[in-house]
Amino acid sequence: MNRKQTNYDKLVGRIGNEYYFCDYIFRDSPDFKGATATILRPVSHGEYYERMDPTSSDTQDYFVELWRDAVASERTEIGLEEWVEWVLDNDGPGAVFDLSGEHLWDDLREAILEFTEEDYPVFECTGGGRCFSPDMKWDEIYDNKLWQKIKKVEAK
Repeated sequence: MNRKQTNYDKLVGRIGNEYYFCDYIFRDSPDFKGATATILRPVSHGEYYERMDPTSSDTQDYFVELWRDAVASERTEIGLEEWVEWVLDNDGPGAVFDLSGEHLWDDLREAILEFTEEDYPVFECTGGGRCFSPDMKWDEIYDNKLWQKIKKVEAK
């Protein structure tokens, strides 16, 4: 059997503060079929700037092992705070946040009007792949028709 795949990139639902998008539904064979997801979590303005602050102890803790490796391998001689600032300046938010699913951000902002770019500068990807289960308990469903398709394909 040839692989069949239908792409969606649509918001399905929310559990807690995580928003599940269906990337696509596939069928490789009668025994191997399913739906893939991208799970996004909104990052508030405050959290964004805290994690992007090179002087923040949490941010420095996040980078300390990488910095130590850079010092040990003689790739840098600068101190931790300066090095963290350099990484953040060069790599931007991708240095601290998983920005996978960035192509879905506008769709999420359109669905949830409170997620303005000013209040929620980024959405962090917290998971993906085969994340759907027919017995998921949603806090909110945005596309019930798509959810029914997912449940059907993910049923045992």
